[in-house]
Amino acid sequence: MSRSVDESAPRASRVRVVLTLLGTLTVIGVEFLLLFGVYVRSSPVADQREVVSRVAGELSMATPTDTAALSRSLQDAAAQLRDLGASPEQAASLTSAATSLALGVDSPVAARDAVAELSTELADRAAVLDVQAGLIYAGMLVVASVGWMAWFRRLVSRHRRLQAEVTEQQALAVSESRLASLVRRSSDVIVVLGTDARVTYASGSAVRLFDAEVESLVGSTVHGRVHPADVEPLVALLDARPEGDSDVGFRLQRPDGRVVHVEGVFSNLLDDPAVAGLVLTVRDVTTRVELETQLTHQALHDPLTGLSNRRLFGDRLEHALRRRGQQAAGLSLVFIDLDDFKDVNDRLGHDVGDQLLTEVGTRLRTVAREGDTVARLGGDEFALLLEGSDVEEARAVAARVHEWLSRPVLVEGHSLTVSASIGLAEVPAEGITGADLLRNADVAMYMAKDGGKHGTAVYEPSLHSAALDRLQLRADLERALEAGELVLHYQPTMDLHVPDHGRPTVHGFEALVRWQHPVRGLLAPYHFVPLAEESGLIVPLGTWVLQEACRAAVSLQQPGRPHVAMSVNVAVAQLTAPGFVDLVRAALAESGLSPRLLVLEITETAVLAGMDVVAPQLSRLRELGIRIAIDDFGTGYSSLSYLRDLPVDVLKVDKSFVDHVVSSEQGASLAEAIISMGRSLRLTTVAEGVEDEGQAAWLTSAGATFGQGYLWSRPVPLVQAAALLQSGAKVAVPSS
Repeated sequence: MSRSVDESAPRASRVRVVLTLLGTLTVIGVEFLLLFGVYVRSSPVADQREVVSRVAGELSMATPTDTAALSRSLQDAAAQLRDLGASPEQAASLTSAATSLALGVDSPVAARDAVAELSTELADRAAVLDVQAGLIYAGMLVVASVGWMAWFRRLVSRHRRLQAEVTEQQALAVSESRLASLVRRSSDVIVVLGTDARVTYASGSAVRLFDAEVESLVGSTVHGRVHPADVEPLVALLDARPEGDSDVGFRLQRPDGRVVHVEGVFSNLLDDPAVAGLVLTVRDVTTRVELETQLTHQALHDPLTGLSNRRLFGDRLEHALRRRGQQAAGLSLVFIDLDDFKDVNDRLGHDVGDQLLTEVGTRLRTVAREGDTVARLGGDEFALLLEGSDVEEARAVAARVHEWLSRPVLVEGHSLTVSASIGLAEVPAEGITGADLLRNADVAMYMAKDGGKHGTAVYEPSLHSAALDRLQLRADLERALEAGELVLHYQPTMDLHVPDHGRPTVHGFEALVRWQHPVRGLLAPYHFVPLAEESGLIVPLGTWVLQEACRAAVSLQQPGRPHVAMSVNVAVAQLTAPGFVDLVRAALAESGLSPRLLVLEITETAVLAGMDVVAPQLSRLRELGIRIAIDDFGTGYSSLSYLRDLPVDVLKVDKSFVDHVVSSEQGASLAEAIISMGRSLRLTTVAEGVEDEGQAAWLTSAGATFGQGYLWSRPVPLVQAAALLQSGAKVAVPSS
């Protein structure tokens, strides 16, 4: 039908063009006939005017005596006019004039007037004919122009229509070619299936997806290439043949054994004559699915050990609690915290620590039973979720954990022995949340740690309050760092050899941290520093102390007086933290304090625990001009060998020795030996804990350089420390 319509349109157009031409030619023919008629009538008039003009000429040159000749001329002219088709009246006017002239009635003048009147009449007639001819000519031109314009317009219109049709066909051909090219090159795969699920068409990109040539795909069933687990849902969709588009997703089993994830759209185009099939438009999403799986695994597993993380552990714990409510089965939780793991990081570095944690995770997997969940909750904290187990079975698991962890671990040439404090918590008869159970196990772990570490404790509600108090204090400490609740007090160090009227003078101050707790009041360091070391808060806490002490030291300097030194205690975790030397340099630069006025104190036991790591850091600090002090000297394994190997400037004699310098000869001998050792190594000595004049006198006589204790002042706020200097006491210049 469409073809007949397409053929009839050009035929009708040709008929219209022919009719237009015929009509135009007809009108032009009629115009030519009218014009011819006008010229046919105007030709005799011209001849008549010529005759009249000749007679008028003869009359104008004639004399009064030539009447006979003029009469004959007029008679001849009248005869010619009659021959030329003039009207009888026109010929009669000349005949009458000729007769009157022959009879002598009129003169030649009267004849001339008659001829002139006839000439005027003929001229008017000629003018009328000329106007008629002009009008007919103009009308002919107008008709011809309009006709030709109409014909030309139709011709142009037809040409444009044909051109548009050709352009449209070309654009359609280009579009179809482009679409075919895009389909061939598209990463999306188009597969057309028959009602029997056999492939009737596959785009070129199907080769990469199915790992098969298109020729081998056509005619085969799609079932044989789909993963067996996904065949049934796909067949159900093909059988249902829903209208419109439907989202699909399934896996392909390629000949090379690789499983490919695809997703796309299913379209039912059976009613479309151009397709007549079921269309699957799919793409390979294997990379995305694998990435999503990887991200999901990372979100729910610890990246270091591969164990479940806190989030996944909490989810499984909640599910286990719900299942227990339905089945009334036992459920226990094992909370594991490695003992002194921070020492490993401080002494051997975090890389060794990470390898140790990985090995611990591997051993915990070995201990765990099938169905148990093993997780790393963070840092050196691990947990086991034991479903269907009571507390006695949990004790047995904890014993196996201790046994496996006690076996030495070889990491980068270091043989390490790991111990752990383990807390056990069992789900009580009444309802409990996962967070509560985890907290109970955490409390039990702290009970085990307080009992001497390397042990196991079971949660007991009677000890809950004290354990929660410890946990609350730890949480409060985290908040205190941000809330500005920490303060510094300053205890003076007195120069025992520069007396002012018999009394020592202030040499410098030691910055000692205090916590202004909003509820418990002012807390001494022993309340919270161990917590800070266990939780890792000691690094930010120590950073704050260092920066604040440097600023305070600058504020204590007085114009015209010797400078005041400032001592700051530094934990090994700070000293071995990345960038500590740069941190100290920045604190000095920000405060404006001279490096020679800063003394960094580190305990003897901490030095001995990490000599290979601590010694290089101390050397770098010493290069800046900072002085190094060994605090609590004598409580560790004091020896001349390590003192020679360390860049040390100051020995601080522990209070336990100073307490007995007067009352005990043995105590005095030990203190004197330490002071002598320092003097032989050209080290400055500071005696700690001086409480009476007798101790001060003995230390002075023994050669101790400085003293520090309640005899002179307790640790005081900055304002009172400044008042000690303002009171007029002399200040000793620190030795370089």
